[in-house]
Amino acid sequence: MDFKQIEAFVYVVRHKSFSKAADAIYLTQPTISAHISSLEKEIGTKLIDRSSKVVLPTKAGKIFYDYALNLMNTRDEAIFSLNEYTNGLTGKIDIAASTVPSQYVIPKLILEFQKKYKNIFFNLVQYDSSQVIEEILDNGFEIGIVGSKVDNDKLKFDRLMEDKMVLITPNHKRFDRKGDNTISIDEVKNENFIFRERGSGTRKEFETRLQKAGIDPKSINVVAQMNSTEAVKQAVSLGLGVSIVSLLSAEDYIKFGLVRAFEIKEFNLNREFYIVYHKNRPQSPIVSKFREFVLDYYNVNSSSSV
Repeated sequence: MDFKQIEAFVYVVRHKSFSKAADAIYLTQPTISAHISSLEKEIGTKLIDRSSKVVLPTKAGKIFYDYALNLMNTRDEAIFSLNEYTNGLTGKIDIAASTVPSQYVIPKLILEFQKKYKNIFFNLVQYDSSQVIEEILDNGFEIGIVGSKVDNDKLKFDRLMEDKMVLITPNHKRFDRKGDNTISIDEVKNENFIFRERGSGTRKEFETRLQKAGIDPKSINVVAQMNSTEAVKQAVSLGLGVSIVSLLSAEDYIKFGLVRAFEIKEFNLNREFYIVYHKNRPQSPIVSKFREFVLDYYNVNSSSSV
């Protein structure tokens, strides 16, 4: 058993694909297959189920995965410590993030991190919040950043920052409140709404507030559903309807007068952004370093974890 075999196995499980694993570690697909076959022969049992379109670990593979991850991380920690001592930190960090963090939060974090560690390559992949959590649970990513959390004893959510959500409307005279940036839910609940997709943290938070106010989310007239915040803002600016978005994401449209933004009087539409990771799965040293950096950046310590 050698590290090439172990690394091939970990990446096949992580990407659920021989070809994607090969691309990720710059090997050919036949080489990946050969490494897995040699590993299975040496261990004496099948680790990968090849019978379906999606490549999944067998029961034995699931057991072996955490040990394989530990072995890789032990190797990486040794290399990491030596590199940090001699040459500075190098490597790759994969991050899964929901829409608002990926577009308006993480780029700044990457910039700040690379001021200290210049030789880091980042791979940022955007999903909705529910997909990010699925990826963490399914070994696809080690860390993610999301705008909502779920009750799952396998996951750890550390609070990063507060995000304010606002109602945005077309810049029409009928939405003129003479300098007042608040609006009642009764004034807008019958408007045409543009919603994000169902897995969106923004949508989930707004629907929760509606329910608490005794308003059935199904009673809202949704004229369009979009999986892009930019598309939502553009649609609102053109007059298609109104929407709930992160203030961070709307600042440019507000600044140039393309939309108007209001706080809903009856609702507290503030929410939190969290960094999420698997509670019981070891992290690679470089990902752990980035996570510590992010928490320090937002002045978060263990006492404020949720």
